[in-house]
Amino acid sequence: MSSRSMKRRAFLRASATAAAVGAAGATASADTAAGASSGESTDRIVSSGESTDRIVPSGEYTDEYHDGVHYTRYVPDGGGADRPLVVMLHGCSQEPDEFAYATGMNALAAAEGFSVVYPDQSSFSNSFDCWNWYYDYNTARGSGEGADITSIALHEVDRLGADASRVYVAGFSAGAAMVPNLLVAYPDVYAAGAVHSGLEYDAAETATGATWSMTYGGPDPEAQALDAYEAMVGNDVVGRTPTAVFHGTDDYTVDPVNGYQAAVQAAGTSDYVGDGAADGDVSWSPSETATGSTGGFDWQRERHVDAQGRVAVERWTVDGLGHDWSGGASGATYAEPDAPSATDAIWRFFERW
Repeated sequence: MSSRSMKRRAFLRASATAAAVGAAGATASADTAAGASSGESTDRIVSSGESTDRIVPSGEYTDEYHDGVHYTRYVPDGGGADRPLVVMLHGCSQEPDEFAYATGMNALAAAEGFSVVYPDQSSFSNSFDCWNWYYDYNTARGSGEGADITSIALHEVDRLGADASRVYVAGFSAGAAMVPNLLVAYPDVYAAGAVHSGLEYDAAETATGATWSMTYGGPDPEAQALDAYEAMVGNDVVGRTPTAVFHGTDDYTVDPVNGYQAAVQAAGTSDYVGDGAADGDVSWSPSETATGSTGGFDWQRERHVDAQGRVAVERWTVDGLGHDWSGGASGATYAEPDAPSATDAIWRFFERW
């Protein structure tokens, strides 16, 4: 059995164990549960006979390979024809099952009727299972990991008969850092993206530079906005980059300044796309601001609106949130269940595009 299969079976086994313990009235610790909350039922049948309904609430969740790259796929009841497709990119030290569990994206997909794919970074490419978002080879159009991810998306659009005009990409941490690069390299594929605890477009060129940007922020986002537009022009494929951004103020892995930079860069790039000029077709500064509190977490939501009144960029800042998926599963790694649901907010943003 491969190490990946062993890790996957261990995760699913721990999830089922936590469910059984929860049903008996006990509480499983995060260490024992390996990312599962107590009381979850199990209904997906795999080789070990163990799973959780948070990963597969209904429909089908399967292991897939395309051009040698592993990914998992969720398809709701009724199939994926003429429905949206969401690409989900995990963070470092995460597997697709863990990410699906933590975010609850499949449960939302079951309710809303869209399909989801979870590309799986190979340990051979990065020993920590991180996407190598800082190397130009992986982010330039037609090459590296970005091309692999996009090839999976296009493969599933053809295979499922999904709506090619409604393909979206979201990520967390290293996966989130890939998202702006994908939106710039493939604006003809992705209708919108979501950056959760990530960085702006082309935030670094090396591993050392990546660490610096994560700690102190990347280059000037206004300059990156223009660089992104010029990269599109160079590819002869130009399109707007609608983006939702989530970041916590207590994120000590990827400094919160990166959330601000990702929003400004995305808004600026979309402004340039309109007519090649920074003339405010999309507001570089927030046009609308709302505040609230969820589960003890205060939050602020800022929106950058275009000349047609559409929300081009939506940025959520969650006070007290660390390097965790906002509103994620209880007991899951890199998840904060009491914070506002990033999964719901991201999908509502995607629906606009």
